[in-house]
Amino acid sequence: MSRFDSLSPYFERLQDIPAAWLALASALAVVALSAFAYAPLFGEGMILTGDNLHAWRLFEMHNCISDGQIPCRWAAGLGNGYGLPLFNFYPPLPYYVGDVLHRLGLSYFNTVDALFIIGLVAAGLSMFLLGRGLWGNLGGIVSAIAYVYAPYLALDTYMRGALGELWALAIAPAVFWAVYRLITTERARYTFAIALFSALLLLSHSLATMILLPMVAIWAAVLLSTRGRNAWKPALLGSAGALWGLGLAAFFTLPMLAEGGDVQLESTAEFPFLFQAHFTTVGDLFLERSSDYGFLLEGAGGSGTPIQIGWFHWALAGLSIPAGLLLFRSGRRTPAIAVLLLAGFFAAGTFMAISASESVWDTFDALRFLQFPWRYLGLVSLAAAGLAGVWLAVLRERTVWLRFVVTGLLVGLFVGSGQTFFEPLHRCTVEADRAIPCPGSDAEYFSDGPYRASEEGSIHDYLPAAVDVIPEPAGLAVFVLGDAGPVTALNRQSDRLAFEIDAASSVHVETAIFDYPAWTVRIDGAAVDHTASERHGLITFDVPEGEHAVEVTLGSSGIARLSNWISLLSWLALAVAIAAMLVVSIKSRRRRASNDS
Repeated sequence: MSRFDSLSPYFERLQDIPAAWLALASALAVVALSAFAYAPLFGEGMILTGDNLHAWRLFEMHNCISDGQIPCRWAAGLGNGYGLPLFNFYPPLPYYVGDVLHRLGLSYFNTVDALFIIGLVAAGLSMFLLGRGLWGNLGGIVSAIAYVYAPYLALDTYMRGALGELWALAIAPAVFWAVYRLITTERARYTFAIALFSALLLLSHSLATMILLPMVAIWAAVLLSTRGRNAWKPALLGSAGALWGLGLAAFFTLPMLAEGGDVQLESTAEFPFLFQAHFTTVGDLFLERSSDYGFLLEGAGGSGTPIQIGWFHWALAGLSIPAGLLLFRSGRRTPAIAVLLLAGFFAAGTFMAISASESVWDTFDALRFLQFPWRYLGLVSLAAAGLAGVWLAVLRERTVWLRFVVTGLLVGLFVGSGQTFFEPLHRCTVEADRAIPCPGSDAEYFSDGPYRASEEGSIHDYLPAAVDVIPEPAGLAVFVLGDAGPVTALNRQSDRLAFEIDAASSVHVETAIFDYPAWTVRIDGAAVDHTASERHGLITFDVPEGEHAVEVTLGSSGIARLSNWISLLSWLALAVAIAAMLVVSIKSRRRRASNDS
């Protein structure tokens, strides 16, 4: 008898543990095994990444909420202090969560770290849901760890600083899981899951959503095709969930789609973001093994973004094909089809990341806004991780100890090979004299020095259409051309500028606010016309002779107001539906308990 055979009775006892407790223990194991990926974020100081503006965006979100600008749309401190409609177009979910964390006592720097930690932990738990639904608890653990330690997630966290994309990739497996569970069980409760997770995806990262939602649609269509005449019910419930999710996210998604003409979106698809310059190669995808982010620093080694799938990720993705065939032969058609779909997503994502797909990018003009074809590695990483746990489903009928050994080996491969990518090589508390200055505190970060250059680097993102030339940072909130006394009672908030003026004659007033359709000017409570100044696009208007109270306020467009109401009603309906479901579930359990007694 082998050593494992002697331990077999102990392993077998695990099968007597209630499923809910076993799932909870497995989820906690995923969080613990992911520690090498997120533990470095608990360190001191700010990690230097390609996007160091998250703390600034959190600051703007905090001001929005404090001023009652809910939902937040206008970031008054960006755009050289003239304001940008950032959160009207840039998905806001991480920053809403971040504002809560900051109000609970975290500094802005620590809040940014916490948001990345949440993203990595959520990625593991979300993939565990999907993997567990497809392959069982142990397969779910393997898939979850494979996902957390995917090199692309390390790239988003420690090099690119792509917080929103990380959150979208963290939520995406849960969307696939909810669709899978709805179709395979026909239980209405998964409609709520589809609605919630799809809304969170829409609110996390628009570009990742452009890549992922078509795959979700394919996933749903193929799985529904296996249901034959019984497909109508999950199809109806799934469609309701998708529309509900759009309603939950409508306050952001609908204005973003409808008001794109009010900002200069073309700048996000121009140099240096031309997609033609950002294809990767098959060799880099499959053979690259680098975590050198040194090119972020001036003069450091390294010449570009290290784009890679991960050796064990693509190897196990390839080995999933025979596993899928075995599942099919054993009569488990639905998991076998899931293998085929995930393998297809892996292949499609790989193809879209290399130059062989350039004709596709040229054909579909909207793709150019994705900027980097290698963004498809998010989809590739999701598919590879999903496939990583399939062999545990094949081994379902084998002894428990064998499945535990295989799980341990696979988890060890992913943790051991992947942890080296999850290291902040450039933390701002060291080498303060480097070319890119590093603040040591929130106060230093928000001074006019260290990160003003970073803010200026993104100033063209969502610049209002009226701006031709970006002016220098404003010295005054209000500039008066004409004979008038000093501006008094000045009060400026993120969505409001109020002041009093005593004009000896009619004067022309220019404010330090970029003009945008939602702004309104009132003099003594009455709305007056205003225009955008030539070249700079600032809000300008005339004030007649005499003493006047002037107020410049940010309103909402018709589509924004409608979207706000749709989202409010959708969230209220979701809360009521979930509460009703819980009440029914509790009553059902009590009824069963009463019958058993």
